[in-house]
Amino acid sequence: MTDLLLGIDIGTTNIKAVLTTPEGWIIAQAQTDYQTYRPKPGWAEQDPLDWWRGTVEVTRVVLANAPARPEQIVGIGVSGQGCAVTLIDQNGEVVRPAIIWMDMRSEPQSEYLRHCCQAEILQQNGKQPAPYNADPVLLWLKEHEPEAITAAQTSLTSTGYINFRLTGEAVENQSDASILFAFDLAKGSWSEELITAFGLPRKLYPNIVPSSEIIGTLSGEAATELGLIPGVPVVAGGEDTSSAGLAIGVSETGQAFLSLGTAGTIYIVEDRPIVHPQLLAFLHVLPGQTLLGGSITAVGAGLNWIRKLFGAEFDYIQLSEMARQSPPGAGGALFLPYLSGELQPINDGNARGVFFGLSMSTSPSHMVRAVMEGAAFAIAHNIVIASEAGSTITELRAVGGPTKSDLWCRIIANITGYPVTVLADNAGAPLGNALLAAAGIGLIDDPAATARKVARITGQYEPNPRFRDRYVEMFAIYRQLYPQLKNQFTALAAIKDVHEDLE
Repeated sequence: MTDLLLGIDIGTTNIKAVLTTPEGWIIAQAQTDYQTYRPKPGWAEQDPLDWWRGTVEVTRVVLANAPARPEQIVGIGVSGQGCAVTLIDQNGEVVRPAIIWMDMRSEPQSEYLRHCCQAEILQQNGKQPAPYNADPVLLWLKEHEPEAITAAQTSLTSTGYINFRLTGEAVENQSDASILFAFDLAKGSWSEELITAFGLPRKLYPNIVPSSEIIGTLSGEAATELGLIPGVPVVAGGEDTSSAGLAIGVSETGQAFLSLGTAGTIYIVEDRPIVHPQLLAFLHVLPGQTLLGGSITAVGAGLNWIRKLFGAEFDYIQLSEMARQSPPGAGGALFLPYLSGELQPINDGNARGVFFGLSMSTSPSHMVRAVMEGAAFAIAHNIVIASEAGSTITELRAVGGPTKSDLWCRIIANITGYPVTVLADNAGAPLGNALLAAAGIGLIDDPAATARKVARITGQYEPNPRFRDRYVEMFAIYRQLYPQLKNQFTALAAIKDVHEDLE
């Protein structure tokens, strides 16, 4: 009988599960969606019971599709969207809907943290206070829903909540916990000093466990719902970005994980905490490693936007061919890809997309190429800031839809100046979690080495020296544009109903 591992990821819009062998070979996969509720503008909530119902559904589907017998499942690992504030009471019941990372209601509380503790948070945690994180949300709840804080036994992330439903243990894994502002990266634990400074109850910060450590075993009640047998070991798991990085073998200092889809993320593996006010730093799921980098709001979203602008009859292959008709540098056109604001490294929700350098000779091909180059410039911007902070990159390992464009991969290599290794899409974070479970129960020694053995490279792109000088000059102009437009972005955002009135 073959031993199998169950890996689960609680994403922002869906839940995914895989069954794998201890060697990382995928036997079955499943996915289900769930709803995000927006009770007020800028708010974003989810029902943790939807996460659990989805977990039950995908588990039963992968078991049926494998097909696999319940007794073959010997370990479980879970990851999820970071910072989903999930309060549970003494009976393990959810106190209120979870407030997820997309929620912006806690901007006043974030400003309070910037005023009281910004330097200390950056030094210990490697981030700037902002509403996506759990600590300002907890402060908002303390101010506006104090009864929820009083009723809470503790606060968990999406990963922590599913692990609690599996085992009855209310803990957080190190990778997930390290995103919160109250975490000390160097010590690998909560900062009692920061928790006190925030004025939040200590009970809201649960015990922390390494990602591959067993936190408990599957309870009888959970096993019945999932169609498994009781007693299966459950490891602490990870935050979804770090688990996805593990899944493609990003584990060596200097390797960078580039995940491209509608949005994008880039994180560089470091052997020590490196912090910078414009970037994010948090712990990898692998011991002794930190990830440094950031997120870009519009990668594939930018190409989809210009596709709709030109007409829906264009598909992505046609757009890529259009861009290929433009020379590198897009005929002098630059694009700031801030169509939904921007996260790292500018951290400005008011920023907006800009075409710069248009002329009578600018063609649709130039504009499409400028959009693709703009996303690459945003990636390079994060890399340059990381380099200034002391990071050294050796390789970009990339996955996601945009990497299917050979041209876009070459653009990214030429603009960043680093080789780009493209890997076939695998199961992502759920695979990483399955490998953590295999390591936690002793079936494998090195989950990253195991991941590299099953990872399939589909393309490798070296920077072309012929275009490097041109892109260096264009990138210098790109970096100058946002600082000169920042005040104008703020002023534009202050104009009410600018999108609504018609003559």
